Amino acid sequence: MMPDDRQRPRLSIEITEEQNRDLMRLIPWGAKNSLFSAIVDDVIELLEHNGPMIIAMVLTKKLRVTDMKSISEAIKPLPKKGKKNVNNI
Repeated sequence: MMPDDRQRPRLSIEITEEQNRDLMRLIPWGAKNSLFSAIVDDVIELLEHNGPMIIAMVLTKKLRVTDMKSISEAIKPLPKKGKKNVNNI
């Protein structure tokens, strides 16, 4: 068997019908694998540094993706349509 012929490991989880509909609606076609692969990398990094505490905080909803400081820094408020400013020329 050639190294290219190996089957890649997969992560399979059960989600609700509503979660599936929302993901299908919100994630552009073809982006799901890349998106969740990046999320897995971040989760691994968190777990390597903080272990079970991170798992407990996520499961009890004391830590949510929206709480992460980097999200606030990465997403800047977009200007409203129709208003002229230096960002939407």
